[in-house]
Amino acid sequence: MSQDVLSVIASFFGSLGFAIIYNIRGRRVWIPAIGGAVFWAVYLVFLHFVNNEYLGFFVVAILITIYSEIWARILKTPASDTSVMPVIAQTKPQKNQIDSFSLRKAAAMSAVNSGAAATITPTSEAEI
Repeated sequence: MSQDVLSVIASFFGSLGFAIIYNIRGRRVWIPAIGGAVFWAVYLVFLHFVNNEYLGFFVVAILITIYSEIWARILKTPASDTSVMPVIAQTKPQKNQIDSFSLRKAAAMSAVNSGAAATITPTSEAEI
């Protein structure tokens, strides 16, 4: 399977997990799960054509809000209870966080290897 298909499936289960954590019951538990998968797929398609991650998350956040408002009116419940929280919680920039962590780690290792980190001395709580 493609990496994108696997991430959409993981998004479905991630949103389902957050829906269970937020104590959503009955048929309402599937609304954020389906929304999470659909909007992660929308984000990936948007990213493919526009190649701007921040704009992609902004557009998807707007679409998630509209989606949850529609379902809130259909089910006569608050929008935060139906799908805003579980869907938004799992659509964080996962790939970017991993990449930025790797870049920071590589920069730190480069500084250690070049000797630049030798001038930095960590302080302990006793010194403060």
